[in-house]
Amino acid sequence: MDKYLERELIKIEDMIGFHASRIISCPLVPPEHVYFSLTNRCCLRCIMCDIPKSPGRQEDELNTEEVKKIILQIKDLGVRHLIFSGGEPLLRSDLVELVRFSRASGIAWVDIITNGILCNDDVVQGLIQAGLNHVTVSLDGVSEVHDSIRGAGSFQKSAQAIDLFNYYKQKLNTVSPSVGINFTILDKNINDMLKVVEFAKEKKCNAIVFQPVLVSNVSMDERQRNSLWPSESGLSDLEENIRRLLVIKAKEKDILIYTDSTILKGIPGYFKGLRPGRNFKCYEGIKRIVITCDGRVWSCKGIYGDLKNENLKQLWFSTQAKKIREDVNNCKDHCLQDCVYFPMDISGQVKSFLSGIRSSGDNALASKRIISRLDYCINQLSKRLSRNFFSNFSKEKIEIYKLNTLRNEVIKDYKPVA
Repeated sequence: MDKYLERELIKIEDMIGFHASRIISCPLVPPEHVYFSLTNRCCLRCIMCDIPKSPGRQEDELNTEEVKKIILQIKDLGVRHLIFSGGEPLLRSDLVELVRFSRASGIAWVDIITNGILCNDDVVQGLIQAGLNHVTVSLDGVSEVHDSIRGAGSFQKSAQAIDLFNYYKQKLNTVSPSVGINFTILDKNINDMLKVVEFAKEKKCNAIVFQPVLVSNVSMDERQRNSLWPSESGLSDLEENIRRLLVIKAKEKDILIYTDSTILKGIPGYFKGLRPGRNFKCYEGIKRIVITCDGRVWSCKGIYGDLKNENLKQLWFSTQAKKIREDVNNCKDHCLQDCVYFPMDISGQVKSFLSGIRSSGDNALASKRIISRLDYCINQLSKRLSRNFFSNFSKEKIEIYKLNTLRNEVIKDYKPVA
């Protein structure tokens, strides 16, 4: 099985595991990724960011050895994807060392999210040679629009960072890291959404993520409208641009619009104060772990541990974490950040994946792995149901029935290997 197909199959296995985990507010599989904020310091003062209001101090950050100890705990938990962020992670002089250590420790995919301002020849070469898998550059428009959001001259420096990664990838004869763009949608840049897609194609970027601005990127559960929200005329433009983005996402081969279609469709409603619907579920506390620069385990519903004194695996399965997941399950105001969303149509996703590889030699093996994951999740849900036999756990019963139905359909239609 080639690397691309293997990664797609892992996504499907994870999707099944996350779906079952959310039902019982207990992780049955490792999280998809860990966001590790290495610093709250930053070299920009972006208008939508609350971090500069209470800037961190370098002396309060985890040191290199403390970060490495946590990286080993991340690997021990079974996490395959680690994302270093900030603040601006390139303000950490040990970033290249930490990327190299993470890859050497066996973490399969290591990314960074950066504004690109501090990228130079030495930094970029160092990150590539350390084994960086992906770099995401924050870009919220082209030229003056981006500068009005993130600071004068920042667009040129961020664009230059993308050029440097492309140049040294070619010079070092490697396809990694892939290069992506994060675009935060706010009133100032709605009419630059499609321009950034064209920019990304010109710069040979691999992917672009669109996400709506948060009221506060420190307190993600705040929802009141503020001055960054689109105006009424801006919302009309936004709806048209989203429609065009969905067409590009479906047809474009040169650039991946990574944001899920359901997220994109929900963004105009988000800015109107509308809820995205009953079937729109958040996977915070299931799909990801967020670690702060001082070692706390963070979620939008609260802090649930301190890795200076506690172990990550123990915290992940703790009663504090379970309470966070239960609070998330009851949340009705989705933030529409792609990092905590997963498609709810599990059956449709599985069938679509298997149909796409039906004629390949990998179909039978993929079916077998999917059935194995379904069996595991059905068994775990059934155990929970049997332990609580005095209660009417109708939700679990329905989900077990749905997963069993999917299992039988996979066996019937896709013929797994014995």
